[in-house]
Amino acid sequence: MKFLIALSLLLCIASGFENRGPRNKQRERLGSMVQKVAVSPRIANGQTAVANRFPYQAGLSLFDGENSLFCGGSLISEEWVLTAAHCTLNAVSVIVFLGSITRLDPIVRLEVDKCDIKGHPEYDMETTINDIALIKIPAVTYTAAIQPVSLPKCVSSYSSYVDKTVVASGWGLTSDTAPSFSPVLQFAKLKVISNEECAKKYFNIDTGMLCTSSVNRIGHCYGDSGGPLVLANSKLLIGIISFHSQNGCEDGYPDGHTRISSYMDWVQENTGLELNKKKCLCF
Repeated sequence: MKFLIALSLLLCIASGFENRGPRNKQRERLGSMVQKVAVSPRIANGQTAVANRFPYQAGLSLFDGENSLFCGGSLISEEWVLTAAHCTLNAVSVIVFLGSITRLDPIVRLEVDKCDIKGHPEYDMETTINDIALIKIPAVTYTAAIQPVSLPKCVSSYSSYVDKTVVASGWGLTSDTAPSFSPVLQFAKLKVISNEECAKKYFNIDTGMLCTSSVNRIGHCYGDSGGPLVLANSKLLIGIISFHSQNGCEDGYPDGHTRISSYMDWVQENTGLELNKKKCLCF
């Protein structure tokens, strides 16, 4: 009898897992202070960058008082870096690296405390909605190796970017099993997919998110969080690297990003940058 009861319980549990369906595949933040881990860098199965190709790329070494975390970021002006909110959550300080494809040998190294870190006040770490943050840095001088990325202009409507070729860059892991990190910046070309297609794999795909396909095990991985996603033809920043499948970086599920055009007002209001004289219409 005990055996039959145990068997019945196992069958019920198994049935429950079968009924969940593929959309219950959960997404995972690509590293955060809450996870209490030190994340190391590289894009999964990407290519090695050459000097000055990504002059807007920032490296961020964040500290929460106990643990260190590495993330990426995008230089958007002389005094501001854009990144993901889950990177800055609970951070008490951050070191910003600029100007080099070699992570440990930056041209500029800037130390910032928590007073100059602005995470989105409505960031939800369970759903990854509003995964965007700003870091104010001491003003930098532009050179061939240090340049701001272009932001979307404030317009009445924005492209969905579906089927557009985009480029993600960062120092995240090159594979799920990579034991260490590369000191050199990596990048990968990806395709934007619709939010409807992305929602077939994940719950809670919000209008403020943007997804890219992950084929041939190419995409972003741990340590790439907060880094840039730009249009390949114009280098316009359209996304912030945010999440991937909880099963790892190489399982073929879409990669998730914060959609920049949904947050132009927030960026403008918190930086004072003159993106436009009127408020942006965000989606």
